[in-house]
Formats: sequence, structure tokens, C-alpha cells
Amino acid sequence: MELTPMSIFTAWLGVFSISFTLMPFMMVLDWRRRGTADGFSSVNFVLPMLMTSCWLRHGYMTNDNTNITINTINIGFFIFYILCFAYYQPKRINFDPQTFFQKYLYGQLLACAAAVKLIFMYVDAQNSDVAPDIMGSIAAATQIAGLAGGVYEIKRAISFGHTEYLPALFQFAMFALIVQWLAFGILTGNQYIAKYDHEAQLVWKY
Repeated sequence: MELTPMSIFTAWLGVFSISFTLMPFMMVLDWRRRGTADGFSSVNFVLPMLMTSCWLRHGYMTNDNTNITINTINIGFFIFYILCFAYYQPKRINFDPQTFFQKYLYGQLLACAAAVKLIFMYVDAQNSDVAPDIMGSIAAATQIAGLAGGVYEIKRAISFGHTEYLPALFQFAMFALIVQWLAFGILTGNQYIAKYDHEAQLVWKY
């Protein structure tokens, strides 16, 4: 494989993206220290499952190995985080769906699975020559919609009057990641990635 500035940037972006996915480990350690995940939200663990599933499908449809690798790893990690979140819920010993899955985690997962299934069914029903483009557009749309998770967390922080459950480090890391993916989308001509990250950059700057 020829070593070029673009290949180096692609490798770096992959490492940075995966490293970002590892950041919630700090939250898991915090839950372990507290003995509970009470007060934290599952929204930003469930929404990425929808986004990454769509991008993974788009990666397979376009034979994009970078996309496939990053999103496969991301899905695995977010499944782990969701399991940890569920485990550290109050009253986890006596299983009760209403207390075990705080913030309606169970319903969120069902809604996410249903959305992924419906999206894939819709894409499969399209002509093969346009299906990848449609999947890319949907993936970008779900990721833009996923920004609602950040808005929701900010709203929670305002209502609480503190940012204990919204680590600032995540916000700075997210902005850095978005800027780099925007550059990657522009350099590779991937209009879907570029479009999403341009919109996301505006939101996070605001």
C-alpha cells in the first residue's frame, strides 16, 4: 500500500474515531465508582446505534472499508455501553423493566431496531443503481437527527443547573471529530459525509 498524505489522514481519522468511541469508558468507570448510573441518560448511547447501522450498511453497499471497519467497531462498543448502563441502573438485582431500564431504555432500543429494519427494507426496495445513494442520504439524515441527543443533554444540564452528567471533554472531542470528518468528506468527494459534518459543525459551534 502506497503511503500518501491521504492514506495517513484516513488512518489517523480511523484511530481518532475509534478513540472517541472509547471515551464513554470514563463514564462506565464513574458508574462503577458510584455504584449506579442514576442521573445519566441512555439517549446518546442508543442514537449512535441507529446512525452507525446506517453508515455500516452504506459502507457495505459502496465497498468502503474505512466506513465498514469504523462502524463495526463502534456498534460493538455502544452495545457494551448500553449493557453497562442497564447493569448500573437502580434496583438491578430485582429485575423490573420500569426501574431496570431508566429513561425508557427498553423502548428506545425497540424503536431503534424498528427504525433500522424499516430503513433497510425501504432501501432494499429501491433499484440497485440508486440504492447506495439513497442509503447514504438516509445515513446522513439520521446522523443530523442524532444531534438532537446533544441538544437533549444540554437541556438536561440546564434543568439540573450543573454539567455533572454532561462531561465537557466529550463536547470538545465531538467538535474535533466533526471537523476532521468534514475534511475527509470534502477530500474524498463523499457528499453525504461532508453534508452531515458541515451541518453538525454549525450546531456544535453554536
